[in-house]
Amino acid sequence: DEEKLTVYSGPPGSYFGYSVDFYIPDPSTVSVLVGAPKANTTQPDIVEGGAVYYCAWPAARCRQIPFDNTNNRKIKVNGTREPIEFKTNQWFGATVKAHKEKVVACAPLYHWRTLKDSPEKDPVGTCYVAIQNFSAYAEYSPCRNSNADPEGQGFCQAGFSLDFYKNGDLIVGGPGSFYWQGQVITASIADIIANYSFKDILRKLAREKQTGVAPPSYDDNYMGYSVAAGEFTGDSEQELVAGVPRGAQNFGYVSIINSSDLTFIQNFTGEQMASYFGYTVAVSDVNSDGLDDILVGAPLFMEREFESKPKEVGQVYLYLQESAFLFQDAQILTGTEVFGRFGSAITHLGDLNQDGYNDIAIGAPFAGEDRRGKVLIYNGYSNGLNPNPSQVLNGAWASQSMPSGFGFTLRGDSDVDKNDYPDLIVGAFGAGKAVVYRARPVVTVNAHLILNPMIVNPDNKTCQLPSSQLLVACFTVRVCADFEGQSISDGIVLKGELQLDSLKQKGAVKRTLFFDYHQSHHYFPIVIERQKQLHCQDFLVYLRDETEFRDKLSPININFNYSLDVSSFEDSLTVKPILNYYQKSSLAEQAYILVDCGEDNLCIPDLHLSAMPDTDQLIIGEENCVMLIINPRNDGEGAYEAELHIKIPPEADYTGVERNNKALRVLSCDYKMENETRMVVCDLGNPMVAGAN
Repeated sequence: DEEKLTVYSGPPGSYFGYSVDFYIPDPSTVSVLVGAPKANTTQPDIVEGGAVYYCAWPAARCRQIPFDNTNNRKIKVNGTREPIEFKTNQWFGATVKAHKEKVVACAPLYHWRTLKDSPEKDPVGTCYVAIQNFSAYAEYSPCRNSNADPEGQGFCQAGFSLDFYKNGDLIVGGPGSFYWQGQVITASIADIIANYSFKDILRKLAREKQTGVAPPSYDDNYMGYSVAAGEFTGDSEQELVAGVPRGAQNFGYVSIINSSDLTFIQNFTGEQMASYFGYTVAVSDVNSDGLDDILVGAPLFMEREFESKPKEVGQVYLYLQESAFLFQDAQILTGTEVFGRFGSAITHLGDLNQDGYNDIAIGAPFAGEDRRGKVLIYNGYSNGLNPNPSQVLNGAWASQSMPSGFGFTLRGDSDVDKNDYPDLIVGAFGAGKAVVYRARPVVTVNAHLILNPMIVNPDNKTCQLPSSQLLVACFTVRVCADFEGQSISDGIVLKGELQLDSLKQKGAVKRTLFFDYHQSHHYFPIVIERQKQLHCQDFLVYLRDETEFRDKLSPININFNYSLDVSSFEDSLTVKPILNYYQKSSLAEQAYILVDCGEDNLCIPDLHLSAMPDTDQLIIGEENCVMLIINPRNDGEGAYEAELHIKIPPEADYTGVERNNKALRVLSCDYKMENETRMVVCDLGNPMVAGAN
């Protein structure tokens, strides 16, 4: 729903909206977490340390969560107290993730002094864990250890990416370790919390796992730039997925990694150098086969239709899992706007339209007018993702000194308003906003249009027109509809529209009219009181008199269109339902006028024509009167709208029709002049009946 939004705002310049997540400590409450990595906090002497905000729903108020209220820790060096860590500009809140009542947020630019005598600053990164409704906090900095410098874990930037396994264990990406080879670290939240001490700076967890150092050819790969979890090996243990956007000679790749020993299982490699394949990864089962599928963003991908003019549009790759370790070739979605960065964010939405398939949202944060940013919604189906987005959400904030970044971060698959449809959070950090979009209930209408009879006999005049003695031929148009939809408690109202003889162009005579309204067009409400209850309405339609139209052959097309009347849902808070996007909202049927043409009501005439002049020569100078004796006949079935055309040469004048023989029919003929052509057009009957001669 694009009207009833909840928009949360943070302090100007705080990058509020850089990261977002739903917080669901128990099934009854849902609220929103928003990271603001450049926010100021109450920490003494710390400038722009960054914060995470707790935003209740539906209220639009947010408050900072007190993960860490302390100043930099200090140590005594030669009698003076010097800081051992540097929290100013640490970007706390650059990532935030929740799993039930556990919340983790990280500061990937947190620096510490290292253990050397000469002070150095290493950006090891750190994270904070909150549990039990923010009543207990613990710090977790897996790279803060004696393995310093770029060659060790000194530039790890732990918490640059973040996710949870479904069992609640933590996955942390550290893309700067080991000369920026990068690494992935996993740990249990219980271990982080247990025996936690603020003073224990060099803590090593017993069950923590880390990927190790690789040969120098893997330097500058940035493994762990993005992380996700999913099941790809056919057992019950989830694997982790890590993006390596500068790996494989800068083509980028994504690795599936075994969660128990962090060994590498298989890779997917990008198709274009520097496209940043692996900038983002997501896991979802889009084709509803029970197997997790992988989505990978490459937001810098360039379309190279014309070598001289490459266009940076971005791409997203979907790998459908067929069985354990086996994936289909990628289905590719390509952005349409240059520098829009399509694929910067990908989120699993859950089943947005309740059709049994999971849906996906993809951010293009710098696309659109004034670089307002866009979020594109793609629906899953049996073969992957529908290649055309079913909806595009547009950012409301134009680019100021910097773009709003609407769609830079996304989170779906939670239901804030408890209507059984999953909702979506979109971050716009440049504007300092986070927006909650709620999904609308989907109404699937099953409509029928029935004509009775389908063939109308113009001679069978059984209906008397109201307020006149006129008898007319008539038939019934029946409209029936029922509906179903998750979370639609009451009935619905449809706006119906019927058009009679709709193939006749504007200005042409409509051959049928509504009995009660004498119009060929009618609008009416359809009230369906509850789900799966068929509701029918009948309309009497009559055929105009035969003298008012000529066309008896072409079918009478009857169109029925319907839309949802949302004015019947007037609740200030709840979102209005919407018709199923993938359903046609119109039906058409055809009635026919009965013609004298056998069982099939299909006319196959057999026309013959002979013409004789009454003289075989003309004398110049005399008043030559020429009589043409013309004999048209029909040896087949009735010929409708039959006409005889006689072209007259420029030297002659037309005088009229003569009838000597009482046995012959008088023809009604008209003399017409079109441009230079002079013609006599005679009506042979409508129909020119079988055997006419």
